[in-house]
Amino acid sequence: MSQDIPAGPARLFRSWAPIATEPGHGLALLEGPELAGGRLRVLLGPRSRFGARYFALFLDDPARGTSREPVLQGLHRAGPLPSYNWIEVAETNASVSFPDGSTAAIDATETERLFSLLVASLPAGGHLMVEYDSPQRAETAHGLAHGVPALATPLGELLFRAGCGAHFKDWQIAEGGAEGPRKLQAYKPPSEEHAQRWRGEAARDLRAFLERPGRAPESAKAARQRAMDLLPLLA
Repeated sequence: MSQDIPAGPARLFRSWAPIATEPGHGLALLEGPELAGGRLRVLLGPRSRFGARYFALFLDDPARGTSREPVLQGLHRAGPLPSYNWIEVAETNASVSFPDGSTAAIDATETERLFSLLVASLPAGGHLMVEYDSPQRAETAHGLAHGVPALATPLGELLFRAGCGAHFKDWQIAEGGAEGPRKLQAYKPPSEEHAQRWRGEAARDLRAFLERPGRAPESAKAARQRAMDLLPLLA
């Protein structure tokens, strides 16, 4: 796999550099793992005004080349304290195309694997933020706006199954500018004690959600089923 910036993405990411140019970078774990029939490649971009680093993940296939679009784009921040270490996912693509005209789908299983790699690259106590303003996360946006516990939304379940703790912060006011879109923040537990406490709190929230009186609207049925499926994992 060449260490040069591949021809496909170069047009959009001209000033970005392969992660191999910065040995020991916190995202090095994301360079090379298999995903959707190819291997991940990491490009590093400029820093934001707050010191975070832009990055993009592409798929590389010896037979097809490098994907024209990134699988994922975001920001990465590293620092001396756990709370200073985070990743913000700004965009994900459900499929990417290659120079030969073929495509690769990033299905639910591959997406969970991708997010597991993101979580694994964070130290204990770090956090992962993911936007939910895009059309593909409309169900999460609707659920959070109508009182569904974060864990019972599609995005919350994904983050939990990918390795985050059952503890979330909902950035539900899209302030624009520096704050960006609405996003859900999940934490990598700093200790097993935190993980157990968060699971207990999340279980209580899910039970309370399931016990709400009255007939659940159609839009909440999937969330209720998700809550029932997740409860055994929190025990």
